[in-house]
Amino acid sequence: MSHRQAPVTLDDLSLLTELVIEAWRLEPTPPPRHALLRLRGEQALAQLLKSSGGSLSSAEVQQLLGLSGEGVRKRRDRKRLLGWRHGKHTVYPAFQFDLAGGRVWPALEAVLPLLDTDSGPAQVRFLLSPDPALGDTPAALLCRAEPLALEEVSRKARQFGCQLAR
Repeated sequence: MSHRQAPVTLDDLSLLTELVIEAWRLEPTPPPRHALLRLRGEQALAQLLKSSGGSLSSAEVQQLLGLSGEGVRKRRDRKRLLGWRHGKHTVYPAFQFDLAGGRVWPALEAVLPLLDTDSGPAQVRFLLSPDPALGDTPAALLCRAEPLALEEVSRKARQFGCQLAR
């Protein structure tokens, strides 16, 4: 086991990941380092999604928004809905939805097109990572629909992925 946590404190996914990594390390020819890093990244993303409310299936999003499968896909492709293919399924993070209102949070919908990446996991990390300058995560501020927060998060979203150092 790695030095991270005692096995008894790990959730099932984390425990399984640790066991696979340890088994790979014991192989005569261990897998490339990038394979281990990718596995850790997948694990971290799964934990981030779980801690933010999980995700919805395509069918659940269709029902929530009252759209067809094609309508949901078009909104995703136009960056008005956060989702990405993962294996045979599409992942739609639950935090982006006002479940009671049956909609995507309007402020979040306005910020998604500003992120200069098509990577859903990168967008999730931007939205769910605490930002000391904002005092919270961008997603939390956008869901509260504070006008000044929308302006500041929009500015940061336009800078996302840009090298600002000179």
